[in-house]
Amino acid sequence: MSDFVILNGQLLLDEDARIAPLDGGFLHGAGLFETMRARQGRVPLLQAHLDRLHASAASMAMDFHLETKVIADCIEELLTAEDIAEARIRLSVSAGDTQARDGGATDRACTTLISAAPFVAYPPSLYENGMTVLVSSYRQNPRMPSTGHKTLSYVDRLLALRQAQVAGAGEALWLTAAENALAEGCVSNVFIVTTDGCVYTPPCQYPADTAFRMSLPGITRNVLITSVNKQDIKIREKMLFIEDLLTASEVFLTNAIMGVMPVSRIERHAVGTEKPGPVTRKLAQMYDQYVTEQFDATRPNQKRA
Repeated sequence: MSDFVILNGQLLLDEDARIAPLDGGFLHGAGLFETMRARQGRVPLLQAHLDRLHASAASMAMDFHLETKVIADCIEELLTAEDIAEARIRLSVSAGDTQARDGGATDRACTTLISAAPFVAYPPSLYENGMTVLVSSYRQNPRMPSTGHKTLSYVDRLLALRQAQVAGAGEALWLTAAENALAEGCVSNVFIVTTDGCVYTPPCQYPADTAFRMSLPGITRNVLITSVNKQDIKIREKMLFIEDLLTASEVFLTNAIMGVMPVSRIERHAVGTEKPGPVTRKLAQMYDQYVTEQFDATRPNQKRA
């Protein structure tokens, strides 16, 4: 099977895809990306991903304004060419050719690349037994303009993930540089459940100065906060610290690929009973149900024979 990509709206064999040598993404890491899961050829939460991408692009003066239908059609075309339905989609948007015009970044057309690979789920054993996580030795700076955005400049996250993998962990958690407050994981948002059953997650906006971000506004994170708060589990944003992690009865991570991932150990420290707790299991079930409902709601009408 050949591998295809869609580059600036055109379906190409990956070997034929070319990006300008002076593209801002290549030269400066000036760009953004979204990782999405396609189910039966469609991305149920596509609009949420694109809303976040557009918001980040605006904050970085990138001229990215593609409509949802255009992206959805491109994804459908790509998955048809690849002959896969359950897929991991990567949408990358760079600032474009730095020599294209003499004006600022908003005068340049963005480079848009969509790629797909067969979806590979996290091992079932992690959902049954929980993941081990590491507290990274690196620190997050909320006052950096890239913090809280999914930028192409991702090497710090990859180095922290490598640090975790060497230690036998599946994810690394980041603390802030100034307060040592819990921020997020390399590829996930983090939640804790206290002994009295309350659920907390670090805020996205930096409380010390709300002009800056402290963590990524995750799509799965937002689903849990907005949909579950209507149910009997309340999720609140709160500044959290290492003591909160170590005294939590449950800890879990979220992202679009893993969904809701229980954490059983923080390095050598056991979380609760070292098994997924009742709140984590319930939220995971509710999230899966929500995604299924969203998928069904956007299913094309089937013509009757």
